[in-house]
Amino acid sequence: MKNYLNKILLLLFVIFATSCSQQKKLTRTFKGKPSSVLEEEFGKPKTIFDRGDEKVYVFEKIEELRSTEIAQGKLALDPMISPMVKKTKRHYFTIKNGIIVNAKLEEAYERKTFSK
Repeated sequence: MKNYLNKILLLLFVIFATSCSQQKKLTRTFKGKPSSVLEEEFGKPKTIFDRGDEKVYVFEKIEELRSTEIAQGKLALDPMISPMVKKTKRHYFTIKNGIIVNAKLEEAYERKTFSK
C-alpha cells in the first residue's frame, strides 16, 4: 500500500512540475492569439524566418547578471563568488495566417571573462 501511494505522489509531482514550466506558460499565453499581440509584449522581432505558409518570429532579450557571493551555509575563509554572465532569452513564435500556432523559449548563458 505504501509503495502504491509513493508512486501516485511521484506521478502527481511530475504532472504538476511539467504543467507549470515556463515553456507551457508561454504556449498557453500566446497560442491562438493574433500576431499583433507580440509587438505589444516584446517590441519588434529581431529576425523573421519565412517557411512558406508560416513565419517564425524571433525576439531576443539580453540581460547582464552580476557576480554574487554563493551562500555556503557555514563560515568560510574564502567566499565562493559566481561569475558574471550574459543571459540571452530567445522567444520563437510560429505564425500561420496571422495566428500564433507555436511558441518556444530558449535561454543561453555566456560567462564574462575579465582580462588584466
